[in-house]
Amino acid sequence: MKRYISILALALTLGASAQDCDMPLSIEVPEQIDKLGDSASKLLANQLKRVALENGITGEEGVSPFALTADIDVLDKEVLPGSTTKYIYNMMLNLYIVDTHDKKMYASTSVELRSAGDSETKAYIQAFRNINGKNQKIQECIGKGRKKMLDYYNRNYPNIIKQARTAASTHNYEEALWLLIAVPVCCNGYDKAMAEAKGIYQQYVNRLCTVNLAKAKSAWMSGYTYENAELAGTYLAEIYPDAACYGEAQNLYKDIRKHMGERWKFQMKQWDDIVSVEKQRLTYMRQFALAYAKNQPRTKVDLIINR
Repeated sequence: MKRYISILALALTLGASAQDCDMPLSIEVPEQIDKLGDSASKLLANQLKRVALENGITGEEGVSPFALTADIDVLDKEVLPGSTTKYIYNMMLNLYIVDTHDKKMYASTSVELRSAGDSETKAYIQAFRNINGKNQKIQECIGKGRKKMLDYYNRNYPNIIKQARTAASTHNYEEALWLLIAVPVCCNGYDKAMAEAKGIYQQYVNRLCTVNLAKAKSAWMSGYTYENAELAGTYLAEIYPDAACYGEAQNLYKDIRKHMGERWKFQMKQWDDIVSVEKQRLTYMRQFALAYAKNQPRTKVDLIINR
């Protein structure tokens, strides 16, 4: 099963160059490496994430159509018999930055790795540990890919906004936010994309509130029991503090609390005083976008990089 670690970050300034601008980028491990087992697959994923971080792509988990991925070509293999068999490898690590939706390769490079281990898997693991994110060829590859990704967003942000509006019009709000949240801050259309995202986010939380408040009322009004209070609570938990009907939802919460007392241990979502409201809204938008991404089938990057 593929592991998919996404990295979503913001650049420091709107005027940042492609070299300074953090791009939405995902890390994906192809099936070739997955077949080696969890240890090797997880290590390569973590090493690729580290390579991205060392080359200025930092941030938190998010979503993106772009991926940093890799495969391995075995150049030479030697098996030394003895009390403990040794596997000695000379490998070529091939790195790729690809657009997993349009099935395009944006940049690639190859670096040689040498390793040894008591098994084939251990030899691969040692090779992955030797990946150096400061390698000049790797740095140039990521720099080239980052520039091409920025060019993509600068050309296509009007269409991205249009697609998001279409998705929102059919209540596919998570998809709409997924499209918009990946637009990097140094893109010419970032402000427009974020303004659209905020509007769609508000539509979404308002709709969630309307739907979940109706379900919570129905559950509670069917009988003032602890079980019904618990069921109502599951719906109230899905209501966000900036939703249009949040005040009405709070009234229902207070009514249930009045009947149930302290044994009903439930509290509605509230703004965190430590963090600004705008920052929390952005966090919620990213969560919605990530929820959409996690439910999508993964494009086989193996097919892209072998084109």
